[in-house]
Amino acid sequence: MTGEDRVPGDPRDDAGDEAGGDPACWLARVCPDCGRVADRDPPTRCAGCGRPLLPA
Repeated sequence: MTGEDRVPGDPRDDAGDEAGGDPACWLARVCPDCGRVADRDPPTRCAGCGRPLLPA
């Protein structure tokens, strides 16, 4: 959607400052062996394969 397509007062325009969500990068939580994402931050050991995970 371009600026020309937007309608004044569109509620989607107001979401920028208050939008929440997941962090931009979860790479430090991903196990390099099996790809599982750790539940804790910082991760210490992969719950899937048991590999020790080192802090980034």
